[in-house]
Amino acid sequence: MTVERNIDGLRGNAQRKRQEAFEKVEQGIQKLIKEQKVINFNTVAKASGLSKAWLYKEPDIKARIEHLRENNSKIKEIPPKQKSSDASKDAIIKTLKERIKRVEAENRGLRDQHEAIYGRILQASEIEHRLERLEAENTRLKKELEEYLSRSTKPLELEKSTFTAVPTKGSKGSKGEISRTIRDELTALGIKLTNPLASKIRDSTEEIVLTAIEALKEQLQHGIVKRPAAWLSSAIEDAWQPNQPLGEETHVADLFIEWYGLAREFGIVIGSRKQDDGSIWVQENTGNWLPFEQFSSKWTIEYLRSKMVK
Repeated sequence: MTVERNIDGLRGNAQRKRQEAFEKVEQGIQKLIKEQKVINFNTVAKASGLSKAWLYKEPDIKARIEHLRENNSKIKEIPPKQKSSDASKDAIIKTLKERIKRVEAENRGLRDQHEAIYGRILQASEIEHRLERLEAENTRLKKELEEYLSRSTKPLELEKSTFTAVPTKGSKGSKGEISRTIRDELTALGIKLTNPLASKIRDSTEEIVLTAIEALKEQLQHGIVKRPAAWLSSAIEDAWQPNQPLGEETHVADLFIEWYGLAREFGIVIGSRKQDDGSIWVQENTGNWLPFEQFSSKWTIEYLRSKMVK
């Protein structure tokens, strides 16, 4: 009989301590909520004075802390408990069970929302892939259009200090071959002789090619050429020349050279020409011709320089 009473006493004492631990946890959580602090196992353990190991060991406590941590929900403060009694224990158990039911219902709702959001993400991902394919196709078509227009149209002569076309009659060198001089210049600049570039060189004269190379060297010093091979190809096609000091007009021409080179690099324009009244028109990548002043107000040289730096 003595042994049984001792066991009952130990059990009662264990239950009382466990109940007190539950109350400490609840008080710690309410304090964290009131102070609007983060709720996790570390903060609850510190606020309640209990170990994290005990918090993890109790399923109900563990589930509640995880729920509060993940959803950052505010839980109404439970009124302070009176002295421990069988009735208060039953009330606490009932409250915890009801809270578990609410948590489970919230979890089901969150899972449904997660599935719906995941479905929308998958749909958005498919749309993004389609958009990337369309953009790639658009880029390819623009490139084909630019190559076609470059074969069918030639920009008219600009200012003598800018991209002035050099007459081909009587020019040094002959078309159809690439001289050793040109090859050495390309090697020194680190430009690979691709088939498109080789075709442009063969269709031009050696003097035009070497002049275009000098113009490229000048632009490389300013650090505004992103793709030297593509820039040189355009320079050969349009017979560009290096800038020459001609006072204030040269400054304006220099700005146009820089602007046109950058705009060409980014695929914004594909050609240029000078009108009889002296105004300069540029051809955008859609094929339309627009006055340079109007078009450059949309694509300013400051914006193009900033994009080149990035």
